[in-house]
Amino acid sequence: MLCTAMPLDVSPQYCAPTGSLCLQDAFDEDDEALQAVLYASLSSAPTETEAPAAAAQAEALSAFVPPPLVGKPCSLASYASETTLSDELRRALQELSEGPKHLMMCHVRGDGHCLFRSIAASIVLTAAWGGLQHAQMLRDHLDSLHGTSADEVVGALEVLLGRSAADLGLVAARLNEENGVSDRAVHALRKCAVSYMRKHLERFRLCCDDGDFESYCARMESMGGSTPTHSPAYGSHSEIVALTECLRVRVEIVDCTQTIGTVSTLPVFRVGEHLPVSCPTVYLLHPGPHY
Repeated sequence: MLCTAMPLDVSPQYCAPTGSLCLQDAFDEDDEALQAVLYASLSSAPTETEAPAAAAQAEALSAFVPPPLVGKPCSLASYASETTLSDELRRALQELSEGPKHLMMCHVRGDGHCLFRSIAASIVLTAAWGGLQHAQMLRDHLDSLHGTSADEVVGALEVLLGRSAADLGLVAARLNEENGVSDRAVHALRKCAVSYMRKHLERFRLCCDDGDFESYCARMESMGGSTPTHSPAYGSHSEIVALTECLRVRVEIVDCTQTIGTVSTLPVFRVGEHLPVSCPTVYLLHPGPHY
């Protein structure tokens, strides 16, 4: 999921001129169906006895309509009321929708690219909904990254953001173009993260469980495909660290997994705190198992 600090007057058509956002990967019923497709792609061919059930599943999946790549903004307070968090943690989550950040939430399709798409969407939507001044601040930040290993990411984000005031109202639509600039940004972020990790091998070589760092990188930088053994690789903390340092962005992760013992406060993990506050900030909601 992606979170962004939104203006109170944001329209459902994403036309508001100001605002900032929090993205979250949506692991709801639609995404559970999408995850079933991904998991099925990793399975071997069905046996004769399994064939009828497999055929029924294939028919159901063929009729499935995937959710948007990036959904419309919704109330973070409403999401909090639907969780299984304790009352204390629900209140803490609801407070994020109040001042000074006024965070709202956008569901991001759980297609294996959720982390990277959330980062791209948070960066450009926060600027677009913040109005002309925030959009120009992002353009200036992207300009400062030209000539670095982030060049391809910069190009994709610049296309998403556009150059004119009118373009700001089209950012969300661009993010939802199937096989378009949204996927271009995702692929660029994947390659950027992996390139940075390869250059800093000693720091990142232990991020893979099997010790085969090069195979890990090859899988991570790929967009995946429809072949049985090639679904998209999920990004994780290692990729967040790499992108934070390469793109000079700050990241705040609101953790709703309740996996860290008994907590009385909502865990918020921050990466890139050393960067100036003028750098873009990405807000992510981590309900588990996705971003």
